[in-house]
Amino acid sequence: MQQAGQGGGLWQQPVFVGLFASTLFLALGSQIYQLALPLILYELTHSLNAMSQLRAVEFLPNLLLAVFIGVWVDRVCRRRWAQHSLLLMALLLGLAGSLLAQGWLPLWGFYPLAFVMMLCNYITAICRFGLVKHSVPQALLMPATSYLNTLFNLFAVTGPMLSGLLIAFASLAWGLWLPALLFVLSSLALLRVPALPPQAGGERHFATELAAGWAALRANRPLWQLAWAVVLANGASGMAEVLQLFRLRDSLGLSPAQLGVLYGVAGIGGIAAGFSVTWLRQRLGLGRVVVLAFALEGLGMLALATLHQVWLLGLVMLASSFVVVCGNVCVWSYRQESTPLALIGRVSGLTGSLFKLLMPLTLWLSGALAGSWPLMQLMLVAAGLSLLAALCCRLGAVYRVA
Repeated sequence: MQQAGQGGGLWQQPVFVGLFASTLFLALGSQIYQLALPLILYELTHSLNAMSQLRAVEFLPNLLLAVFIGVWVDRVCRRRWAQHSLLLMALLLGLAGSLLAQGWLPLWGFYPLAFVMMLCNYITAICRFGLVKHSVPQALLMPATSYLNTLFNLFAVTGPMLSGLLIAFASLAWGLWLPALLFVLSSLALLRVPALPPQAGGERHFATELAAGWAALRANRPLWQLAWAVVLANGASGMAEVLQLFRLRDSLGLSPAQLGVLYGVAGIGGIAAGFSVTWLRQRLGLGRVVVLAFALEGLGMLALATLHQVWLLGLVMLASSFVVVCGNVCVWSYRQESTPLALIGRVSGLTGSLFKLLMPLTLWLSGALAGSWPLMQLMLVAAGLSLLAALCCRLGAVYRVA
């Protein structure tokens, strides 16, 4: 009964309702373009190295600019800048799709496109974190984070499927045009969210504001330790994601449409996680859920490197998606719960940079070594990083977080 009451209270939050509607369109558009972009590049080049480099470029905004974005977002109207970012994403994808349809989009153009898209996506995400923190009571932050994250996993079922079908049976350009339209709708849905003014303050100094965010992060010992464990886990998952996509497309010979269906099946695990992670946290505690998620994700990487039957691969991807989403929701929820509202942008930016610290390197290495190293050895490295992240959390302060 308590959970039901909490859910009812959550849906009475006007900012959350508007964010939910906006996130619905954003989630579907993101799931389509994030699979379409590397698949389109692969269809044009048939190069794993090009695809892995593209994925590495997508994480550079988080790594290089998240700190600056976090300080800046604490100063501005979050709703307005989320809308600006969404409209810029729509414009870029619409333009890129038109150039691609005419055969005028150069291969090097995929890289700045991926960089700016992820930059805008990250600005939108940090704005959303701040709006949720501002409007949702502390006790409801976990279910709020879970519901919003569930949208991304709900459309992980249909988004990749649509992306694969568009590339296989329609036009490569539609893999970019459709998400562009969805981003416009997401921006319009944000009109339901009140335009909260930026926090009042006197003279602002970037270094002072950043130092305050850094001090808050360092003082939060569980979050500080958790951030470094996520560095390892994200490095592992980024590496495994590219290798897995290469194995499915090249080694096993699956078509883009089949890939879309397979990733869609995997998304069901994410949906189940979104509805059950709050219950799991109540039963096991946040720290234990995170440790189990990292450990089981590593074991799933080993299974995906060895299995050949498509139905078994689908089951493992479904289970892996479940544990990954459980871990992600717990990490994001704890960051919101344990960070003061005035510092949420800065702490989100700092941890965002840390979270992606290893990903560009592991993505680049996976592409560079794929031609000379057996795929199984590379997946063993990825699995080892994920299991090491689980061990770090088990030995750290985060394991005792309820």
